[in-house]
Amino acid sequence: MRALALLLLFLGLSLPVFSLPAAAAPPPASPEEREVTAVFESARSALAQKRGAAVVPLLSRASVDKLEQVRGVARSGNDAGLAKLEPAEKFAAMGLRRYVSPADLRRMSLGELADHGMKNGWLGPNVIGSSGLGPVRVRGDRASALLMVDNRPALVPADFVREGGAWKIDLTGVFSFGSQMLKGFAAMSGKSDEAYIEDMLQKLPAKPAMMHR
Repeated sequence: MRALALLLLFLGLSLPVFSLPAAAAPPPASPEEREVTAVFESARSALAQKRGAAVVPLLSRASVDKLEQVRGVARSGNDAGLAKLEPAEKFAAMGLRRYVSPADLRRMSLGELADHGMKNGWLGPNVIGSSGLGPVRVRGDRASALLMVDNRPALVPADFVREGGAWKIDLTGVFSFGSQMLKGFAAMSGKSDEAYIEDMLQKLPAKPAMMHR
């Protein structure tokens, strides 16, 4: 996994490890499918402009709740809280502790953390520019689409849910997929989830926030 996917986890663009064969061109989109695509493009445009906070209102309630839980555990410094998280959530919380100073974690909102991540290059412009949305499928108040990276479908789909009549990006599937991957890698290494994640983070270059802790 690309460990600096902290913001990829935050904003649901991808966990870009594998790709599948290129898909055929989709049929013309319906009005609902176009609405879903517009939400994704709004998020991508905001990221391209380094406006991470602008993406938060585009997320589902369940996604925001999960991210707020991660932020709360990260800012508390409480290992008991960390133990209650799933592996992908632990990865995000431990990454925040590593890359954001304790003082900043205490004062920053979710939107401010997203802006901070964009400012510090957690999600490179090449990832933003190479990401797109493939064919969208709407089923009632839920929708999914192929997440395209370099014009090829990624392994993780993009999920959406309709809330209050508006489509929102749903990150819960991204967290679930990330947790499954981390559990598998940790088991193969013979380490606990926390130890495996810590090893991953230790291999990354230190960020300025850590240097001023």
